[in-house]
Amino acid sequence: MNHKQSLIYVLLAISFFFGDRSLAVAEESVPRSELSIGDALALAKLHIPQLVRAQSEQRVVESRREGAKLWLTQNPYASVLVGKRKETTSDPIATGVQYQIHVEQALEIAGQRWARLSAVASQVEVAKAQTALAQVESRALLLTSYVQASLAEQRVMVALGREETAEQLLLSARARLELGATGELEVNLAQIEKGRVRAERAQTEVMLIGRQTQLGILCGLAPTNKLLLTTSHTVPPLIDTTYERTDSLYSLAEQVRSDLLVIRRQEVALDREESRLHREAIPSLLVAFDYQRDLPGQTFWGGTVGLSLPIWNRNQGSIAQVRASEQQRQAEERLLRTRIRGEVTLAHRKLQLLRKQVEEFQKEVLPPAERNIELLRRGWQAGKFDLFRVITASRELMEARLRHLDLLEELWVAAIELERAVGAPLLQGVSS
Repeated sequence: MNHKQSLIYVLLAISFFFGDRSLAVAEESVPRSELSIGDALALAKLHIPQLVRAQSEQRVVESRREGAKLWLTQNPYASVLVGKRKETTSDPIATGVQYQIHVEQALEIAGQRWARLSAVASQVEVAKAQTALAQVESRALLLTSYVQASLAEQRVMVALGREETAEQLLLSARARLELGATGELEVNLAQIEKGRVRAERAQTEVMLIGRQTQLGILCGLAPTNKLLLTTSHTVPPLIDTTYERTDSLYSLAEQVRSDLLVIRRQEVALDREESRLHREAIPSLLVAFDYQRDLPGQTFWGGTVGLSLPIWNRNQGSIAQVRASEQQRQAEERLLRTRIRGEVTLAHRKLQLLRKQVEEFQKEVLPPAERNIELLRRGWQAGKFDLFRVITASRELMEARLRHLDLLEELWVAAIELERAVGAPLLQGVSS
Protein backbone atom coordinates (compact mmCIF):
# COMPACT_ATOMS: atom_id res chain seq x y z
CA MET A 1 0.00 0.00 0.00
CA ASN A 2 2.80 2.41 0.79
CA HIS A 3 4.44 1.69 -2.58
CA LYS A 4 1.15 2.29 -4.40
CA GLN A 5 0.56 5.52 -2.49
CA SER A 6 4.06 6.78 -3.32
CA LEU A 7 3.56 5.97 -7.00
CA ILE A 8 0.29 7.88 -7.11
CA TYR A 9 1.85 10.95 -5.46
CA VAL A 10 4.79 10.89 -7.89
CA LEU A 11 2.54 10.69 -10.95
CA LEU A 12 0.29 13.45 -9.69
CA ALA A 13 3.24 15.67 -8.83
CA ILE A 14 4.72 15.18 -12.31
CA SER A 15 1.46 16.08 -14.02
CA PHE A 16 0.99 19.07 -11.72
CA PHE A 17 4.56 20.23 -12.40
CA PHE A 18 4.23 20.07 -16.18
CA GLY A 19 0.84 21.77 -16.00
CA ASP A 20 2.43 24.66 -14.12
CA ARG A 21 5.25 24.78 -16.65
CA SER A 22 2.85 25.07 -19.59
CA LEU A 23 0.99 27.82 -17.75
CA ALA A 24 4.25 29.62 -17.08
CA VAL A 25 5.31 29.35 -20.74
CA ALA A 26 1.95 30.77 -21.84
CA GLU A 27 2.33 33.60 -19.32
CA GLU A 28 5.83 34.39 -20.54
CA SER A 29 4.58 34.69 -24.13
CA VAL A 30 2.55 37.78 -23.19
CA PRO A 31 4.58 40.98 -23.86
CA ARG A 32 5.34 42.89 -20.67
CA SER A 33 6.23 46.50 -19.99
CA GLU A 34 8.19 47.22 -16.83
CA LEU A 35 6.87 50.24 -15.00
CA SER A 36 8.24 51.70 -11.79
CA ILE A 37 6.41 54.31 -9.76
CA GLY A 38 8.90 56.96 -10.91
CA ASP A 39 8.39 56.08 -14.58
CA ALA A 40 4.62 56.14 -14.08
CA LEU A 41 4.75 59.60 -12.51
CA ALA A 42 6.90 60.89 -15.38
CA LEU A 43 4.55 59.46 -18.03
CA ALA A 44 1.47 60.73 -16.23
CA LYS A 45 2.67 64.33 -16.61
CA LEU A 46 2.16 63.92 -20.34
CA HIS A 47 -1.09 61.96 -20.42
CA ILE A 48 -3.38 62.75 -17.48
CA PRO A 49 -6.13 64.92 -19.03
CA GLN A 50 -6.52 67.29 -16.10
CA LEU A 51 -2.81 68.17 -16.09
CA VAL A 52 -2.55 68.39 -19.88
CA ARG A 53 -5.50 70.79 -19.99
CA ALA A 54 -4.02 72.93 -17.21
CA GLN A 55 -0.69 73.17 -19.05
CA SER A 56 -2.47 74.09 -22.27
CA GLU A 57 -4.49 76.75 -20.47
CA GLN A 58 -1.29 78.18 -19.00
CA ARG A 59 0.19 78.49 -22.49
CA VAL A 60 -2.97 80.25 -23.67
CA VAL A 61 -2.70 82.78 -20.83
CA GLU A 62 1.02 83.30 -21.50
CA SER A 63 0.23 84.04 -25.14
CA ARG A 64 -1.66 87.17 -24.03
CA ARG A 65 1.69 88.87 -23.53
CA GLU A 66 2.00 89.30 -27.29
CA GLY A 67 -1.03 91.56 -27.40
CA ALA A 68 -0.29 93.32 -24.12
CA LYS A 69 3.24 94.41 -25.05
CA LEU A 70 2.18 96.41 -28.15
CA TRP A 71 3.11 100.06 -27.96
CA LEU A 72 0.32 101.05 -30.33
CA THR A 73 -2.85 99.04 -29.82
CA GLN A 74 -4.79 100.79 -32.58
CA ASN A 75 -3.77 100.75 -36.23
CA PRO A 76 -3.35 104.09 -38.03
CA TYR A 77 -6.35 105.36 -39.93
CA ALA A 78 -5.84 106.84 -43.41
CA SER A 79 -8.30 108.37 -45.89
CA VAL A 80 -7.99 109.92 -49.34
CA LEU A 81 -10.38 112.46 -50.82
CA VAL A 82 -10.40 113.00 -54.62
CA GLY A 83 -12.73 115.22 -56.65
CA LYS A 84 -13.08 117.86 -59.37
CA ARG A 85 -12.70 121.46 -58.24
CA LYS A 86 -14.24 124.38 -60.14
CA GLU A 87 -13.61 127.93 -59.03
CA THR A 88 -16.27 130.29 -60.56
CA THR A 89 -15.19 133.44 -58.74
CA SER A 90 -12.11 133.78 -60.84
CA ASP A 91 -11.82 135.03 -64.42
CA PRO A 92 -11.34 132.89 -66.33
CA ILE A 93 -13.02 130.07 -64.38
CA ALA A 94 -10.39 127.80 -62.82
CA THR A 95 -10.87 124.04 -62.84
CA GLY A 96 -8.74 121.12 -61.68
CA VAL A 97 -8.52 117.97 -59.59
CA GLN A 98 -8.68 118.37 -55.81
CA TYR A 99 -7.34 115.69 -53.46
CA GLN A 100 -6.74 115.34 -49.75
CA ILE A 101 -4.72 112.81 -47.71
CA HIS A 102 -5.59 112.29 -44.02
CA VAL A 103 -3.65 110.05 -41.58
CA GLU A 104 -4.37 109.72 -37.87
CA GLN A 105 -2.95 107.61 -35.02
CA ALA A 106 -4.08 107.12 -31.43
CA LEU A 107 -1.27 107.34 -28.83
CA GLU A 108 -1.55 105.98 -25.29
CA ILE A 109 -0.28 108.59 -22.83
CA ALA A 110 -1.26 107.12 -19.44
CA GLY A 111 0.94 104.01 -19.26
CA GLN A 112 -1.77 101.63 -20.47
CA ARG A 113 0.84 99.25 -21.90
CA TRP A 114 2.48 98.72 -18.53
CA ALA A 115 -0.90 98.19 -16.90
CA ARG A 116 -1.75 95.53 -19.49
CA LEU A 117 1.58 93.77 -19.02
CA SER A 118 1.15 93.80 -15.27
CA ALA A 119 -2.37 92.37 -15.53
CA VAL A 120 -1.24 89.60 -17.88
CA ALA A 121 1.73 88.76 -15.61
CA SER A 122 -0.62 88.29 -12.67
CA GLN A 123 -2.93 86.12 -14.79
CA VAL A 124 0.07 83.96 -15.73
CA GLU A 125 0.88 83.49 -12.06
CA VAL A 126 -2.70 82.32 -11.46
CA ALA A 127 -2.40 79.89 -14.37
CA LYS A 128 0.87 78.52 -12.98
CA ALA A 129 -0.78 77.93 -9.63
CA GLN A 130 -3.64 76.13 -11.35
CA THR A 131 -1.10 73.95 -13.17
CA ALA A 132 0.57 73.16 -9.85
CA LEU A 133 -2.85 72.23 -8.46
CA ALA A 134 -3.42 69.90 -11.40
CA GLN A 135 0.00 68.33 -10.76
CA VAL A 136 -0.93 67.58 -7.15
CA GLU A 137 -4.27 66.10 -8.17
CA SER A 138 -2.65 64.09 -10.97
CA ARG A 139 0.03 62.74 -8.63
CA ALA A 140 -2.63 61.56 -6.18
CA LEU A 141 -4.64 59.97 -9.01
CA LEU A 142 -1.59 58.19 -10.45
CA LEU A 143 -0.30 56.96 -7.08
CA THR A 144 -3.73 55.61 -6.17
CA SER A 145 -4.04 53.83 -9.51
CA TYR A 146 -0.53 52.37 -9.23
CA VAL A 147 -1.06 51.15 -5.67
CA GLN A 148 -4.39 49.59 -6.55
CA ALA A 149 -2.88 47.81 -9.57
CA SER A 150 0.08 46.62 -7.49
CA LEU A 151 -2.14 45.23 -4.75
CA ALA A 152 -4.43 43.68 -7.37
CA GLU A 153 -1.38 41.65 -8.45
CA GLN A 154 -0.98 40.53 -4.84
CA ARG A 155 -4.63 39.49 -4.78
CA VAL A 156 -4.04 37.35 -7.86
CA MET A 157 -1.03 35.77 -6.15
CA VAL A 158 -3.12 34.98 -3.09
CA ALA A 159 -5.83 33.48 -5.29
CA LEU A 160 -3.26 31.41 -7.19
CA GLY A 161 -1.83 30.15 -3.93
CA ARG A 162 -5.31 29.24 -2.73
CA GLU A 163 -5.98 27.47 -6.03
CA GLU A 164 -2.74 25.54 -5.68
CA THR A 165 -3.75 24.48 -2.17
CA ALA A 166 -7.17 23.40 -3.44
CA GLU A 167 -5.48 21.39 -6.20
CA GLN A 168 -3.23 19.69 -3.68
CA LEU A 169 -6.20 18.87 -1.46
CA LEU A 170 -8.03 17.37 -4.41
CA LEU A 171 -5.00 15.27 -5.34
CA SER A 172 -4.61 14.09 -1.77
CA ALA A 173 -8.32 13.26 -1.50
CA ARG A 174 -8.20 11.23 -4.72
CA ALA A 175 -5.09 9.43 -3.54
CA ARG A 176 -6.74 8.63 -0.21
CA LEU A 177 -9.79 7.37 -2.08
CA GLU A 178 -7.57 5.07 -4.15
CA LEU A 179 -6.06 3.75 -0.95
CA GLY A 180 -9.48 3.31 0.66
CA ALA A 181 -8.63 5.77 3.44
CA THR A 182 -11.62 8.03 2.71
CA GLY A 183 -14.89 8.12 0.85
CA GLU A 184 -16.17 9.88 -2.25
CA LEU A 185 -17.63 12.70 -0.15
CA GLU A 186 -14.23 14.23 0.54
CA VAL A 187 -13.27 14.03 -3.13
CA ASN A 188 -16.49 15.86 -4.04
CA LEU A 189 -15.84 18.51 -1.40
CA ALA A 190 -12.33 19.02 -2.71
CA GLN A 191 -13.61 19.22 -6.29
CA ILE A 192 -16.23 21.82 -5.34
CA GLU A 193 -13.65 23.85 -3.46
CA LYS A 194 -11.30 23.78 -6.45
CA GLY A 195 -14.03 25.12 -8.74
CA ARG A 196 -14.92 27.78 -6.21
CA VAL A 197 -11.39 29.10 -5.78
CA ARG A 198 -10.80 28.97 -9.53
CA ALA A 199 -13.80 31.27 -10.03
CA GLU A 200 -12.50 33.61 -7.33
CA ARG A 201 -9.10 33.66 -8.99
CA ALA A 202 -10.75 34.61 -12.29
CA GLN A 203 -12.48 37.51 -10.55
CA THR A 204 -9.18 38.79 -9.15
CA GLU A 205 -7.62 38.58 -12.60
CA VAL A 206 -10.50 40.59 -14.06
CA MET A 207 -9.89 43.20 -11.35
CA LEU A 208 -6.17 43.22 -12.17
CA ILE A 209 -6.84 43.71 -15.89
CA GLY A 210 -9.19 46.60 -15.17
CA ARG A 211 -6.78 48.34 -12.83
CA GLN A 212 -3.78 47.83 -15.09
CA THR A 213 -5.76 49.16 -18.04
CA GLN A 214 -6.70 52.26 -16.05
CA LEU A 215 -3.07 52.74 -15.03
CA GLY A 216 -1.96 52.29 -18.63
CA ILE A 217 -4.41 54.95 -19.78
CA LEU A 218 -3.06 57.42 -17.23
CA CYS A 219 0.49 56.66 -18.42
CA GLY A 220 -0.39 56.73 -22.12
CA LEU A 221 0.64 53.09 -22.64
CA ALA A 222 -0.88 50.77 -25.21
CA PRO A 223 -3.33 48.23 -23.70
CA THR A 224 -1.73 45.35 -25.65
CA ASN A 225 1.15 44.91 -23.19
CA LYS A 226 0.83 43.57 -19.68
CA LEU A 227 2.32 45.92 -17.12
CA LEU A 228 5.03 44.58 -14.85
CA LEU A 229 4.95 46.86 -11.82
CA THR A 230 8.40 46.93 -10.27
CA THR A 231 7.54 49.01 -7.19
CA SER A 232 6.00 46.95 -4.38
CA HIS A 233 3.40 48.33 -2.00
CA THR A 234 3.12 45.40 0.40
CA VAL A 235 4.56 47.45 3.27
CA PRO A 236 2.76 50.35 4.96
CA PRO A 237 3.68 53.81 3.65
CA LEU A 238 6.04 55.98 5.66
CA ILE A 239 5.29 59.65 6.26
CA ASP A 240 7.99 62.18 7.04
CA THR A 241 8.18 62.27 10.83
CA THR A 242 8.46 66.05 10.70
CA TYR A 243 4.74 66.19 9.95
CA GLU A 244 3.36 63.70 12.43
CA ARG A 245 1.18 66.31 14.15
CA THR A 246 -1.95 67.79 12.65
CA ASP A 247 -0.89 71.36 13.44
CA SER A 248 2.34 71.04 11.49
CA LEU A 249 0.47 69.49 8.57
CA TYR A 250 -2.08 72.28 8.53
CA SER A 251 0.66 74.92 8.69
CA LEU A 252 2.36 73.29 5.72
CA ALA A 253 -0.94 73.17 3.82
CA GLU A 254 -1.46 76.90 4.48
CA GLN A 255 1.90 77.57 2.84
CA VAL A 256 1.95 75.23 -0.17
CA ARG A 257 -1.56 74.10 -1.05
CA SER A 258 -2.04 75.02 -4.68
CA ASP A 259 -5.76 75.83 -4.71
CA LEU A 260 -5.21 78.27 -1.85
CA LEU A 261 -2.30 79.74 -3.79
CA VAL A 262 -4.60 80.13 -6.81
CA ILE A 263 -7.07 82.16 -4.76
CA ARG A 264 -4.31 84.31 -3.28
CA ARG A 265 -2.89 85.08 -6.70
CA GLN A 266 -6.35 85.88 -8.00
CA GLU A 267 -6.44 88.75 -5.51
CA VAL A 268 -3.38 90.28 -7.15
CA ALA A 269 -4.75 89.55 -10.62
CA LEU A 270 -8.07 91.26 -9.86
CA ASP A 271 -6.31 94.29 -8.36
CA ARG A 272 -4.13 94.69 -11.45
CA GLU A 273 -7.11 94.16 -13.74
CA GLU A 274 -8.91 97.01 -11.99
CA SER A 275 -5.81 99.18 -12.40
CA ARG A 276 -5.76 98.36 -16.11
CA LEU A 277 -9.41 99.33 -16.49
CA HIS A 278 -8.81 102.66 -14.76
CA ARG A 279 -5.80 103.36 -16.97
CA GLU A 280 -7.61 102.47 -20.17
CA ALA A 281 -10.47 104.77 -19.18
CA ILE A 282 -8.01 107.62 -19.71
CA PRO A 283 -8.44 108.61 -23.37
CA SER A 284 -5.67 108.14 -25.88
CA LEU A 285 -4.25 111.15 -27.67
CA LEU A 286 -5.31 111.31 -31.31
CA VAL A 287 -2.71 112.81 -33.66
CA ALA A 288 -3.64 113.46 -37.32
CA PHE A 289 -1.80 114.76 -40.39
CA ASP A 290 -3.51 116.30 -43.45
CA TYR A 291 -2.22 117.24 -46.89
CA GLN A 292 -4.60 118.92 -49.34
CA ARG A 293 -4.34 120.30 -52.91
CA ASP A 294 -7.27 122.38 -54.15
CA LEU A 295 -6.18 123.83 -57.50
CA PRO A 296 -2.79 124.00 -59.12
CA GLY A 297 -0.68 126.22 -56.92
CA GLN A 298 -3.05 125.86 -53.92
CA THR A 299 -1.79 123.36 -51.24
CA PHE A 300 -2.32 122.91 -47.55
CA TRP A 301 -0.70 120.72 -44.98
CA GLY A 302 -1.12 120.60 -41.22
CA GLY A 303 -1.90 118.46 -38.20
CA THR A 304 -4.66 117.87 -35.68
CA VAL A 305 -4.54 116.82 -32.03
CA GLY A 306 -7.67 115.35 -30.50
CA LEU A 307 -8.79 113.82 -27.23
CA SER A 308 -12.03 112.03 -26.41
CA LEU A 309 -13.77 113.13 -23.24
CA PRO A 310 -14.40 110.28 -20.73
CA ILE A 311 -17.77 111.55 -19.58
CA TRP A 312 -20.18 108.67 -20.15
CA ASN A 313 -18.04 105.53 -20.41
CA ARG A 314 -15.27 105.16 -17.84
CA ASN A 315 -15.31 101.33 -17.73
CA GLN A 316 -17.75 101.49 -14.83
CA GLY A 317 -19.38 98.15 -15.73
CA SER A 318 -16.14 96.21 -16.00
CA ILE A 319 -14.77 97.74 -12.78
CA ALA A 320 -17.94 96.78 -10.91
CA GLN A 321 -17.60 93.21 -12.15
CA VAL A 322 -13.98 93.05 -10.95
CA ARG A 323 -14.98 94.29 -7.49
CA ALA A 324 -17.79 91.74 -7.30
CA SER A 325 -15.31 89.03 -8.31
CA GLU A 326 -13.04 90.11 -5.45
CA GLN A 327 -15.88 89.72 -2.95
CA GLN A 328 -16.55 86.27 -4.36
CA ARG A 329 -12.84 85.44 -4.10
CA GLN A 330 -12.78 86.44 -0.43
CA ALA A 331 -15.72 84.16 0.32
CA GLU A 332 -14.08 81.29 -1.56
CA GLU A 333 -10.85 81.73 0.38
CA ARG A 334 -12.68 81.61 3.69
CA LEU A 335 -14.54 78.44 2.70
CA LEU A 336 -11.38 76.83 1.34
CA ARG A 337 -9.43 77.43 4.55
CA THR A 338 -12.17 75.69 6.52
CA ARG A 339 -12.23 72.78 4.08
CA ILE A 340 -8.44 72.40 4.14
CA ARG A 341 -8.40 72.11 7.92
CA GLY A 342 -11.13 69.47 7.80
CA GLU A 343 -9.48 67.48 5.01
CA VAL A 344 -6.07 67.46 6.70
CA THR A 345 -7.51 66.49 10.08
CA LEU A 346 -9.65 63.70 8.63
CA ALA A 347 -6.89 62.27 6.41
CA HIS A 348 -4.33 62.34 9.23
CA ARG A 349 -6.68 60.67 11.71
CA LYS A 350 -7.70 58.04 9.19
CA LEU A 351 -4.07 57.30 8.38
CA GLN A 352 -3.20 56.79 12.06
CA LEU A 353 -6.12 54.43 12.66
CA LEU A 354 -5.47 52.36 9.54
CA ARG A 355 -1.75 52.10 10.29
CA LYS A 356 -2.51 50.73 13.74
CA GLN A 357 -5.08 48.33 12.29
CA VAL A 358 -2.64 47.01 9.67
CA GLU A 359 0.10 46.48 12.24
CA GLU A 360 -2.25 44.60 14.57
CA PHE A 361 -3.61 42.51 11.71
CA GLN A 362 -0.12 41.52 10.62
CA LYS A 363 0.80 40.46 14.15
CA GLU A 364 -2.42 38.94 15.49
CA VAL A 365 -4.40 37.57 12.54
CA LEU A 366 -2.16 36.38 9.73
CA PRO A 367 0.34 34.22 11.68
CA PRO A 368 -2.34 32.13 13.52
CA ALA A 369 -4.34 31.68 10.31
CA GLU A 370 -1.26 30.46 8.43
CA ARG A 371 -0.31 28.15 11.30
CA ASN A 372 -3.84 26.72 11.56
CA ILE A 373 -4.00 25.62 7.94
CA GLU A 374 -0.70 23.79 8.26
CA LEU A 375 -1.74 22.04 11.48
CA LEU A 376 -5.13 21.03 10.09
CA ARG A 377 -3.62 19.75 6.86
CA ARG A 378 -1.21 17.55 8.80
CA GLY A 379 -4.00 16.36 11.05
CA TRP A 380 -6.24 15.55 8.07
CA GLN A 381 -3.49 13.56 6.39
CA ALA A 382 -3.05 11.69 9.67
CA GLY A 383 -6.78 11.01 9.82
CA LYS A 384 -7.48 13.24 12.84
CA PHE A 385 -9.65 15.83 11.04
CA ASP A 386 -12.06 15.72 8.13
CA LEU A 387 -11.49 17.63 4.90
CA PHE A 388 -14.26 20.12 5.62
CA ARG A 389 -12.29 21.62 8.52
CA VAL A 390 -9.22 21.95 6.32
CA ILE A 391 -11.25 23.69 3.59
CA THR A 392 -12.79 26.04 6.16
CA ALA A 393 -9.39 26.96 7.54
CA SER A 394 -8.08 27.47 4.00
CA ARG A 395 -10.95 29.84 3.23
CA GLU A 396 -10.31 31.75 6.45
CA LEU A 397 -6.65 32.10 5.56
CA MET A 398 -7.48 33.41 2.09
CA GLU A 399 -10.02 35.83 3.52
CA ALA A 400 -7.45 37.02 6.06
CA ARG A 401 -4.84 37.60 3.37
CA LEU A 402 -7.32 39.43 1.14
CA ARG A 403 -8.50 41.49 4.09
CA HIS A 404 -4.89 42.35 4.80
CA LEU A 405 -4.48 43.58 1.22
CA ASP A 406 -7.72 45.57 1.56
CA LEU A 407 -6.36 47.25 4.68
CA LEU A 408 -3.06 47.96 2.95
CA GLU A 409 -4.89 49.55 0.04
CA GLU A 410 -6.99 51.68 2.37
CA LEU A 411 -3.84 52.70 4.23
CA TRP A 412 -2.03 53.70 1.05
CA VAL A 413 -5.06 55.59 -0.24
CA ALA A 414 -5.30 57.42 3.10
CA ALA A 415 -1.61 58.36 2.92
CA ILE A 416 -2.03 59.60 -0.66
CA GLU A 417 -5.12 61.54 0.37
CA LEU A 418 -3.13 63.17 3.18
CA GLU A 419 -0.53 64.22 0.61
CA ARG A 420 -3.25 65.69 -1.57
CA ALA A 421 -4.90 67.44 1.38
CA VAL A 422 -1.61 69.01 2.43
CA GLY A 423 -0.54 69.74 -1.15
CA ALA A 424 3.06 68.55 -0.79
CA PRO A 425 4.87 65.18 -1.19
CA LEU A 426 5.03 63.44 2.19
CA LEU A 427 5.55 59.76 1.30
CA GLN A 428 9.08 58.52 1.73
CA GLY A 429 10.49 56.35 -1.05
CA VAL A 430 8.06 57.64 -3.70
CA SER A 431 9.63 59.59 -6.55
CA SER A 432 8.15 62.98 -7.31
